[in-house]
Amino acid sequence: MKTTTRQWRRTSLAAAATLIATLPVLPSATPASAGTALGKASVWLTNPSAKTYLSQQSPVTWNTGPAPSGSSGSTITVDTTRKYQPMTGFGASFTDSSAWLVGTKLDSTQRAALMRDLFSRRDGIGLSILRQPMGASDFTVSGNYSYDDMPAGQSDPTLSNFSIDHDRAYTIPLLKQARALNPKLTVMATPWSPPGWMKTSDSMNGGRLNPNAYQPYADYFAKFLKAYEAAGVPVRYITPQNEPLHEPSTYPGMYLPADEAKTFITRNLVPTLRKQGLSTRILGYDHNWDVTGYPESFYADPAAARNVSGTAWHCYAAAELVVNQTVVHNNYPGKPAFQTECSGGTWEGDEQGGFAGAMDNVINGPRNWAQSVVRWNIALDTDGGPRNNGCEGCRPVVTVSQDADGTWSYTPTADYWGLAQASKFVQPGAHRVASNTLGKGNVEDVAFTNPDGTTALVTYNSGTQDRTFTVRWGKRHFTYTLAAGAAATFTWNGTQQGSTDPAAIGSVDLPFRNPDGSQALISYDSSLLTRQPQIRVGDQWLGYTLPTGASLTPPTGEVALPRDSWQASASASSSDGPPTKAIDGDTATRWSAGHGMQPGDWFQLDLGSAQTFNKIVLDASASSGDFARQYEVYTSDDGTTWGKPIATGPGSTVTRILLPTTTARYIRVVNKSDSGSWWSIHDLSVLAPYGKPTSNAGVTKGVQRKSAQLPDGTGLSVAYNSSSGTAAFDIRWGGTTYSYRLPAGAAAIFTTRSA
Repeated sequence: MKTTTRQWRRTSLAAAATLIATLPVLPSATPASAGTALGKASVWLTNPSAKTYLSQQSPVTWNTGPAPSGSSGSTITVDTTRKYQPMTGFGASFTDSSAWLVGTKLDSTQRAALMRDLFSRRDGIGLSILRQPMGASDFTVSGNYSYDDMPAGQSDPTLSNFSIDHDRAYTIPLLKQARALNPKLTVMATPWSPPGWMKTSDSMNGGRLNPNAYQPYADYFAKFLKAYEAAGVPVRYITPQNEPLHEPSTYPGMYLPADEAKTFITRNLVPTLRKQGLSTRILGYDHNWDVTGYPESFYADPAAARNVSGTAWHCYAAAELVVNQTVVHNNYPGKPAFQTECSGGTWEGDEQGGFAGAMDNVINGPRNWAQSVVRWNIALDTDGGPRNNGCEGCRPVVTVSQDADGTWSYTPTADYWGLAQASKFVQPGAHRVASNTLGKGNVEDVAFTNPDGTTALVTYNSGTQDRTFTVRWGKRHFTYTLAAGAAATFTWNGTQQGSTDPAAIGSVDLPFRNPDGSQALISYDSSLLTRQPQIRVGDQWLGYTLPTGASLTPPTGEVALPRDSWQASASASSSDGPPTKAIDGDTATRWSAGHGMQPGDWFQLDLGSAQTFNKIVLDASASSGDFARQYEVYTSDDGTTWGKPIATGPGSTVTRILLPTTTARYIRVVNKSDSGSWWSIHDLSVLAPYGKPTSNAGVTKGVQRKSAQLPDGTGLSVAYNSSSGTAAFDIRWGGTTYSYRLPAGAAAIFTTRSA
């Protein structure tokens, strides 16, 4: 379909039905097939530069035999025999602002048309998941509110004043209408804040959860879930707190560190929900990609692991860090991932830039194990509001605006069309399947197989010039040219004929079996090497993963080197955080770079004389998000000549850097990645081997091991702990045997490659 944004906004009530009728309509029984024959694939195109939006193109014909000459470097191979995570769906959030605009500003005809556009699989784009704020967020019409507000200084521990009446006015009716249009709709719910009286701030803004409010807050969740279910809106998932590592002072929010969240979940929330007969599942974290230790800490704790069903992720970190969803999946492969918030906005530039951001989310979220892709506000006005001191410039899925004649209408945005390229063709319950991608600046893609057997391949040309590429599926292939900045979704019927060379996909899959018969699947490709620690031993890089809760120890003990003669320096420092604060032994003080992290920032330590060591620990526990996102470690005898790095890897709140046994006077840690957070070190320790080698750990029952080789020659070995307790086993590197302890349900990955 082709229509300009201006044309859509001018939709009158009388013309609404005509314009809606131009949306692509697929038969409800086979929504991905579009009625094509077995020998063809349907094509649906969006190209904002050409003002083309979800327009059905002429189908492409499958060919057999050799692919076109010269296509080897521009071939997307789809292998529907290799299946990954099931899809819950694609969607957004009816924030209070969104629901108010749709529910009170659009008249009944326009509202019905918009809801069909959003949620109908036949007449619209089939959104299938909504993430609903529990009370006020940063997008409300009239400030803060919870379901149990009390005057300042007063409390209501029995929740006698609890009520969801605020939501009955315009939010719940829309949720019920969405469910009627799409019976497979999933609703999840998240609080931005508990009622203020439950918090140290006595306000919905800022503060922490009072210890005596843990049980009332659990009861608050239970009352909300029961009230929503009684109102006709069952909630399948909840998270305990939106963005728990952010404590805003101007809109609702709460700081909830992982240990407090675990205590609340295991001691209060889960027992209360189960006592109330509620089967709602709990997702942990609900924050950005750049902190993996928070969600993994749930899985490393046996009690929390039993009660937390998966991780909720937000996209507000560097775009390339979406790969951390895969990192956490491979560390704890039994725990699914959900993307629960990702807003586009004016910072992305024009419509083309916004569409690029939406397509990046739609493609690379699922490629990194996300079962859902949830944008933020479904609807905002032309000023990006109403806002409750929240995001300036956030872009909604549709803009609701008042026309010159006083009537209100709506305009689909880049987010709508980005979601549409997947949500209309990928059914709830579909599985992502294997495909390679041509990468940034080229044609990116993700593929799915639907419950009805149809396949959908979503592609986007993120480059600056037209790209011609070949799609290969078993013995068949077709060639297509996609304009720069355009997206095309291909759909087809049938069963794959012929096998696929794993090298064409670029990754390897290693399945493991759990005692209950379920499968834990590790999928690995060479791009993940940068997301794990590696040490250089001779002419090889030896890599390993270390899930939260795991440990890797050398055969000898360790002793901290004395700090008496140490001196520290850095590439930059904040006025109140000089380098000496990182080595003063006081974790309450810190060195900080004083600016958002930039590649090349460094921290240097002079040990005073040549020393022998094999580990460095960088502790940022008191500033849990302020660790180097990617590091390299160099050593020097003179502080001038540094040579090649001896270790590299991703940082964490407490970054434990294993090194080959090294003798040197100077150590330099270099940050290699961007982040808005300041790089901080509260305490730095250098450890040396100590004592005689201990006996080997042996192998604990329940550890399964498999090996493989990546197409680029990287050797891969995986150990998976399918037992219910911590496992121990030996791993030999560079002539030394280390002991590895692995929590239940976790996997350890070891790699070898040429230096």
